Amino acid sequence: MIRITDGRYIRNVYGVPVVADVFRATSNIVTMIQKGAKEVIPVDDVTSAYALKKEGYLLFGESNLSPIEGFEHGNSPTETSGLDLDGAKIVLKTTNGSGVILKAGEGTLIGSFLNISSLSRHLRNKEVHIFPANLKNGVSTEDNEFAYALTKKVLEPGSSIEVNINRARNGNGAVLLRNHKFDADLSFCLQLDVTDVIPIFKNGKIVKME
Repeated sequence: MIRITDGRYIRNVYGVPVVADVFRATSNIVTMIQKGAKEVIPVDDVTSAYALKKEGYLLFGESNLSPIEGFEHGNSPTETSGLDLDGAKIVLKTTNGSGVILKAGEGTLIGSFLNISSLSRHLRNKEVHIFPANLKNGVSTEDNEFAYALTKKVLEPGSSIEVNINRARNGNGAVLLRNHKFDADLSFCLQLDVTDVIPIFKNGKIVKME
């Protein structure tokens, strides 16, 4: 069985949880782990992030698409893809995605179009609960289209998801990114199967699933 629940309203988790904040948090996390990051700690407040910086963590994040004072990097997977992150320990604070991961809890898998095929293979024949992160004030087209696309790929591996990609490319989240001049991130996040990496949230940290 596959369930889809708005990530803003998590009450219960059934089966394997998957969080999707396609523009841009989960795409960025997948990219971080692909680039060799040892761990990514999602946080929901900047105070926690600043405390971890003192322990040698790199701070990535944004607030309503704007940089956060004292953070080394934003939430751009395009930027992340050009960094050397081998062995890096990272903290990520985003407007919505990092908090949804924390609410979904232990064992949450990180979903994006970048790793959708490897994720769908892993989830086949399992009970799955997908949480589109959405926006603070409403749904986001891309997160829900990803949830539908992942469902297709799990249930019918040969299914085309081109219609879902196109809807995501023209949805409200895409408009928001374009309005803030993040066109490169939009294109980056809609790439298919860039990596087989599946990040998993375990013991408070996101790591590469072995």
